[in-house]
Amino acid sequence: MRQIVLYFIIISYSLHGQHSGKNDFAFVSLLNDYVTTIYPNNNLEEYIYIGIKRQKMYHIKKNKLISIYPVSTSAKGAGNKMGTFKTPTGLHTIVEKIGQDAPLGTLFVKKKNVGSVVNINKSDTTLANDEITSRILSLKGEELGINKGSKIDSYVRGIYIHGTSDEATIGRPVSHGCIRMINQDVIKLFDNVQIGTKVLIINN
Repeated sequence: MRQIVLYFIIISYSLHGQHSGKNDFAFVSLLNDYVTTIYPNNNLEEYIYIGIKRQKMYHIKKNKLISIYPVSTSAKGAGNKMGTFKTPTGLHTIVEKIGQDAPLGTLFVKKKNVGSVVNINKSDTTLANDEITSRILSLKGEELGINKGSKIDSYVRGIYIHGTSDEATIGRPVSHGCIRMINQDVIKLFDNVQIGTKVLIINN
């Protein structure tokens, strides 16, 4: 039922023209109605919505659409089980912000700045490695039995929103489970959200 309602919202928004003033307001209003109905006990004055099939991220604050970003989610689709390398669905919270003031392209391994800056691929060639660059927003699942708990825990799985050295693939599902962003975009997002911000991921 959740998927059907959100699908209607997204299709209605698309048919009436994206990113155009009144339509943005209508889209955000519908989306806010949806998330506050599904998650009535959460403070969703500000949140991030990620549509997996759309490969888009929406940053919403005080009923306003702040930004839309292209993203790259898992090549294996949506799923919450450990070891599947799929992008988890459901409600999450940003629990760590890593990389403040690091130069664009800074490489991180296991959430640690290794002190090097990598080249950013913008060509049509897909990179084999999965480098994490510039900024990390670490996510914790909020729904017990869905993305929180044994064998399905997003935080234990190491699910992040992060920059990538493979910017050419943004907009296509090619990640190993995380949500990849263009480096300049993830820096902007990092600067504009706080620890505690909710992130809703749906395979819409």
